[in-house]
Amino acid sequence: MSALPRDQEKSTAVALPMPLVNRALSLDVQKRPGLLLWAVVFAAFSVPLATLADIPLARWFHEDPLPGDFVRTLDLIRFYSHGSGVFFIFLSLFLLAPERRSLLPRLVTMVVGASAVATVLKMFVLRLRPSQINLDLATVETAWWWRFDWTLDHVAMFDASARSFPSGNMATAIALTIGLCLAVPRGRWLFVLFCGLTVMQRMQSGSHFFSDVVGGAVAGLLWSYVCIHPSLFGSLFDKMESVEEQPRRNQDSVLAPVIGEAEEEEATGGERRAA
Repeated sequence: MSALPRDQEKSTAVALPMPLVNRALSLDVQKRPGLLLWAVVFAAFSVPLATLADIPLARWFHEDPLPGDFVRTLDLIRFYSHGSGVFFIFLSLFLLAPERRSLLPRLVTMVVGASAVATVLKMFVLRLRPSQINLDLATVETAWWWRFDWTLDHVAMFDASARSFPSGNMATAIALTIGLCLAVPRGRWLFVLFCGLTVMQRMQSGSHFFSDVVGGAVAGLLWSYVCIHPSLFGSLFDKMESVEEQPRRNQDSVLAPVIGEAEEEEATGGERRAA
């Protein structure tokens, strides 16, 4: 069995679908979902420790020490964790990266589910937001003004000002960051930056304490783990994505030799004209 000519091998390699190569590189988290579970455990145990910094950080942000332009940037970054902003991010991914469309069901489930988990947790926890507290008189013990509504007696009068824990925006931002890193790994540092700025925006606006943000991260990481782990929802999404990508792979495998032959004929024609 004779090997392919070297020129044809090169042309075939060039014609391979690069999005699929990047797709394989983007599944590192899916191959090691245990990292997400460890992150959940670490973040969950960090919530009590984060309360020690709640009042100092809230008081620091309340004094408005940041430059005006940076504050306006933080206001704009809210789109990253807001429903309308997330919608346009997914729309951009759908229109600009058609080879990533198979990942959209997983990403949408991750983001919507993380927000839902945070909302359910809010129903059981009563905690005032920093904007509802006199931070000049607050002490470290003020961060422990918690009340748990296990019987949901107060769920009918859902007062957003008393539902600080956990941060739904942070849960959304965490799940969106993980999903986008899977879909577009080349932009992972940009997505992590947006997520970090979301942390600052939630505290700068007086909407959440630092422990609320950490609690939102727990919700986002936990639901992302559920959507990625192959023994949970991950197996379902893996099957959906493999079914949608198989026709594209078959088409690419058919077109690759054709493109290789065309490039070889073009190169041969160029050599003849040069001679």
